[in-house]
Amino acid sequence: MTPNTETFLLNQLSKPGFHGGDQLGKTLGISRVAVSKHMSSLRKKGLPLISVAGKGYALEEGISLIDKERITHFIDKNLHGKLANIYIHQQLDSTNSWLAEQDFSENRATLCLTESQPAGRGRRDRQWHSSAYRNLMFSLSWRYPNWPAALSSLSLLAGLITAEALELCGVKQVKIKWPNDIYLDGKKLGGLLVSARGEASGACDLVAGIGINHHILKEQGCLIDQDWIDLQSAGYSIDRNQLAALLTEGFIDLLPKFETQGFSPFAQSWNNRCLYKGDKVRLFKQSASKQSELKQDQPEIIGICMGVDKEGVLKIQDDKGLIIDIRDADMSMRPI
Repeated sequence: MTPNTETFLLNQLSKPGFHGGDQLGKTLGISRVAVSKHMSSLRKKGLPLISVAGKGYALEEGISLIDKERITHFIDKNLHGKLANIYIHQQLDSTNSWLAEQDFSENRATLCLTESQPAGRGRRDRQWHSSAYRNLMFSLSWRYPNWPAALSSLSLLAGLITAEALELCGVKQVKIKWPNDIYLDGKKLGGLLVSARGEASGACDLVAGIGINHHILKEQGCLIDQDWIDLQSAGYSIDRNQLAALLTEGFIDLLPKFETQGFSPFAQSWNNRCLYKGDKVRLFKQSASKQSELKQDQPEIIGICMGVDKEGVLKIQDDKGLIIDIRDADMSMRPI
């Protein structure tokens, strides 16, 4: 299937109602059988497609496709000058990896979204399970002209931006689990993966990837090895394009402030959403091969989660009242 054919069919399917194979074929200059083959190809990628004899093709009720024009429409026009480009894919192994190979724009955002991400990864290279055409797989790139002094706390800022975007969509009581998981009702709603590259004395290229469970199908949900929740089951009907736009606005607004002011202006807002703040927790390092095993050189740490300081350092108070600083974002946190 050529990209132009695929794009045309998806644009037609995004419109309400059924679309007949004969008319689609006539517009494209191909046969109805060829249209059927193209639709089968899209269905194999996970497109929630309905076909009814005599009526044609339509998307399942409630499905709204990711669309560049709709995302741009939702973004404040005053910020359009800070938006370099938006790339929409039907299937990618990883939006972060793809975006990292593209050109970076200084102090401007480039977006990459995909409808299907069969090889998505989270922290410690864990597989990220998602349902095609139903969730948000979003990455944003940004180039700083100079390496920010507070770069190590950037994932905390990305978590705050994500939580605030969800709140603007009406989602209540969004929490951030240190260092960068998004929680709702005590269950994981999304996750983040932030990477940076460049020279310490030169430009810094950032890629922030965000995955949000908008609607997880049962077959994918069974593969997730922790308690999870999606927006649909929580009772929220949110346009994925609007959520992508709000995420973009958040990054465009806060990344320049982060460059000059560090994490300090955002620490209180982050702590207000900190999952387990004031609770007793344990932190430990998981083996990359067997996640149930602790690394021998890293004992577990137990204490009260005090949130993060102005530098983004996690504070844990042990049973003697001593404060332990946690800077290693590869540690895992669990409540006791």
